[in-house]
Amino acid sequence: MGTPDVVVIGLGFTGLPTAVAAAGAGSLVLGLDSSARRIADVVESRPGCGLGTVSEQALREALGSGRLVVRDMSSGVPAAGVHVLCLPTPPDRRGGVDLRPLTQAAQEVAAVLRRGDLVLVQSTCPPGTVSQSLVPLLERVSGLRAGSAFHVACAPMRIDPGNQTYAFTTIPRVVGGHTRRCGHRATQFLSAMAKEVVSVTSTCAAELSKVFENTFRLVNISLVNELAAVCRVYGVDVNDVLRAAGTKPFGFLGHRPSAGAGGDCVPVSARFFSTAARRRGLLSPLVDAALAMNDAMPAHTVQRLRDVIPQVVGRPLRASRVLILGVTYKADTPNVRQSAAVAVLEELRRESWADYHDPYVPELVLSDGTHLVGRDLGDVDDVDFAVIMTPHLVYEDLSALDMPVFDCSTGEPRLVVERFEAAA
Repeated sequence: MGTPDVVVIGLGFTGLPTAVAAAGAGSLVLGLDSSARRIADVVESRPGCGLGTVSEQALREALGSGRLVVRDMSSGVPAAGVHVLCLPTPPDRRGGVDLRPLTQAAQEVAAVLRRGDLVLVQSTCPPGTVSQSLVPLLERVSGLRAGSAFHVACAPMRIDPGNQTYAFTTIPRVVGGHTRRCGHRATQFLSAMAKEVVSVTSTCAAELSKVFENTFRLVNISLVNELAAVCRVYGVDVNDVLRAAGTKPFGFLGHRPSAGAGGDCVPVSARFFSTAARRRGLLSPLVDAALAMNDAMPAHTVQRLRDVIPQVVGRPLRASRVLILGVTYKADTPNVRQSAAVAVLEELRRESWADYHDPYVPELVLSDGTHLVGRDLGDVDDVDFAVIMTPHLVYEDLSALDMPVFDCSTGEPRLVVERFEAAA
């Protein structure tokens, strides 16, 4: 490949489908990632490397066409007409956001910026990040002025890993430019890959659209988890209530109970929202309450296990050996970031023996640095009971497991495989 038309930095859930789509639209695309292991997975189109947002078949076709080349970041970032930044923006230890991966990539891009180039930020960012942090950095390093010499825009990704109904190219894209000209340039680029591009007036408006979309989801997920708790104390099936409420033809949007929302966007965006409000002297009590409810769900789930385990297993939770089934934040998606299942596993390990199995996560590092290797379901004779935390398809039939199995994916234990020998 000669000089690429497009450079995509970060080949995760959002970067890889962007690179494949841009190649499919006819651009010469170079995809970069800091992980040599990730690059190897992509080059070989290994099963699961699309991470649920692009098919391995589409990836193989893009690589085979020669329009997409991928490599690690070791040899630097080359010049290109478009640089797309798809870096993670994880929460930091102080409750803020770690922008270091994003700003490091922006600095490398700035070193090769030319007049007329476009820098498109697809990372999920707190409002004001592009205009207040990235634009000054790009201008300082490049010596060029954003909006006149080069273009900057924000188009945060809307994507739902594993969702086959809404494909990458069919979801409307929101884009806001640093200036009107910047927004127009970004719209031209995105229109080659998306059926609809929705323009907003600024990069901050684009950032806030993503933050609010996901905050909206978290508030409703937390609300339905409160409903589930109320239904339990009244002896009512929460699914019965939700089914009935869902027949209303207006004003109702259904969500399902869970052990807590996870992933790269929903809980993270809600914290961005709350922090952004406080930064300008405002309160966000509704969002703060939703965050507190979401944070409490893993501990609530473990408490419910404490209540029911003695009745089924014949011994308390603290004296039992537990196997967690599924540690990703979402079914059949290989992502453990902000996963409530991992939080439940860590909570259990504080008072009992607990291990895990997950076909998508062969190894797991806990928050305290503990390194775990996933168990083989054929070798779990030392386990007293299992808990489904993520309902992967492989867990649809667990009748072969000679132990009680609870489904806790909704936050409420439900016995799905009975073995009462211990309790008898």
